[in-house]
Amino acid sequence: MSFEVFASTVSMLAIIPLGYVAVQSMREARNLRRIQEELTALVVDTKEISEEVHRLQRELRVEQDAARVGIDETRRTVEHATEIIEQTAEKVTEVASDTQALAAVGPDGEALPAPLDPPDEPPRRAPHLPQLRRRTRTRARRNSDERT
Repeated sequence: MSFEVFASTVSMLAIIPLGYVAVQSMREARNLRRIQEELTALVVDTKEISEEVHRLQRELRVEQDAARVGIDETRRTVEHATEIIEQTAEKVTEVASDTQALAAVGPDGEALPAPLDPPDEPPRRAPHLPQLRRRTRTRARRNSDERT
């Protein structure tokens, strides 16, 4: 009988560490499940953020293309306006020199003396290039605002 008591006591003592190991395994399994859930949430968040970044990149690309087109259009407009201003300035110079030549000759064909009094008003000038650029930028902004 002593052998049976001894064997049962040893079996009971062997079960205690196994029970402890089983309880620890259950705790670790819960922690592992919690970590897996957090990882899943992080993967979902990462995917959403990645989609948002791609959407923003597409928007930026579209806006950059629109800005590039606007800049090219503005450059062409400024170049065209500059050409017109240069042509107009040449014509004004020609007309002014012709007018001076005609004003220096009297009705009988004789040369007239130069006027002694300067004119009351300063001569009008064509707009400076910075003013023209400002006007062109304003028009370009209005055009881009109307498109959007």
